[in-house]
Amino acid sequence: MELSAPVMEILFLLSGALLYPTIILLIISVVWVFVTFGQMISEYSGRMRDMSGIRRAGKEAGGHLRQGDYGATAQSLQSIRANEEVRRFVRDLSGFLGDSRFPLEAEKLLQDYEFSISRKLEQLRILTRIAPMLGLMGTLIPLGPALMGLSSGNIQVLATNMVVAFSTTVLGLLVGGVAYAVLVVRRRWYYQDYSDMEYIAGVLA
Repeated sequence: MELSAPVMEILFLLSGALLYPTIILLIISVVWVFVTFGQMISEYSGRMRDMSGIRRAGKEAGGHLRQGDYGATAQSLQSIRANEEVRRFVRDLSGFLGDSRFPLEAEKLLQDYEFSISRKLEQLRILTRIAPMLGLMGTLIPLGPALMGLSSGNIQVLATNMVVAFSTTVLGLLVGGVAYAVLVVRRRWYYQDYSDMEYIAGVLA
């Protein structure tokens, strides 16, 4: 019994010390996720995809490439109307035209862009998992002081801690939900872009 009291006190102090870092991280997460949401809206307004144009330009570029006209091939590729990530891929791919290792370089470039897409989505994946955990921590930590306030009849302490507990829960779920929505939309966009990159590389390989 003598040993358990100090241990319980240490646990109480440690968990209490985590409350303010948890709240700060939640506030940062709220700001970050809404900035990301705004960026997604801005990105949506600038997105374009002309698949028939991509097919037409790919066919022209493939014909020029077979004739050994690398300048005309690059020009056909540059005429593609697509999203910024696809256009950047086309510019990078054009640098390997005429290289005897073109199929290998194209495959490596595709892998690099796949890793880049995964890295862009990584933060959102982490936030969808971490934000509800932070909300749960922010809920559970104040319950200890709230119960102590209830046992001592201090309603003010009970009410204050319960407000903190429910507020952090709401924020954690809000951040997790918005981050998940942004993740789903961006994942669809980026893998559609990646599909277009694969098509362009396949036409030229």
